[in-house]
Amino acid sequence: MKSDLSIHCCRLRSMFAVAAAGLLLSACSHSPPVQYYSLGSAAAAVSRAVAAEAGPSIVVGPVSLPAEVDRQQMVRIVDEVRLEVSSEHRWSAPLKLEIGRRVAAEIAHLQGLQRVVAWPQNVYADPELSVPIDIQRLDTRGFEVVSLEAVWSLRHNGRELAGGRVLANERIEAADHAGVARAHARVVDVLAREIAARLPLPGLPAGDAHRP
Repeated sequence: MKSDLSIHCCRLRSMFAVAAAGLLLSACSHSPPVQYYSLGSAAAAVSRAVAAEAGPSIVVGPVSLPAEVDRQQMVRIVDEVRLEVSSEHRWSAPLKLEIGRRVAAEIAHLQGLQRVVAWPQNVYADPELSVPIDIQRLDTRGFEVVSLEAVWSLRHNGRELAGGRVLANERIEAADHAGVARAHARVVDVLAREIAARLPLPGLPAGDAHRP
C-alpha cells in the first residue's frame, strides 16, 4: 500500500515538474524580440570625402560617456530619481564608439576631408590632429527630448589648439525607441558641426586651427 502511494506521489511530482517546465518554455517563447539600433549610416559623408583633398590626418576620440548610459541597453529618464534600462531595445555597438564614428564621418563631410577616422584606429601611427570628447550628459527624457552636454579638445602634438563646450537638445519626433535613436543621431551631429567649424580647412598647414 505504501509502495503504491510512493509511486503515485512520484508521478505527481513528475507531472508538476513537466508542467512547470512547459510554463517556463512558454514564457520564454513569448518574450519580445530584442531590437537593435544605431546612429545611422555615413555613406553620403564618405562619398563626398573621397573626392576631396586629403587634408590632415585626424582621429576623433576617445569618447567618454556617463556611466549610466555607457551600456548596450537604451536608457530613458522616467522621473527625478528613476531610470528605465530597456532589455529589449539596445545599441548595436558600444554607444561611445557609435558617437565617435558619426562625429568623424560628419567632420569629413562638412570639411571635405579624406583622412578622418574614429578612435580606436590602426591607420595612422602618429595622427596630425586628435579630438578627444568628454560627454558629460546624454539624457533621454521619456519619449520627449534628448539632451547632450559635451566638452571637446582639438590637439596637435600634445598642444591644445581649440576646444569648447556644446549644449544641445533634440526633440524625439516619434514616441518610440527608433525615434530615440534618430534624436541621438541629430544631437551628435550638432556636436560634430561645432567641432568641424574649428578644424583646419583643406589646404592649410596642419596645426593652423580655424578660429571663429
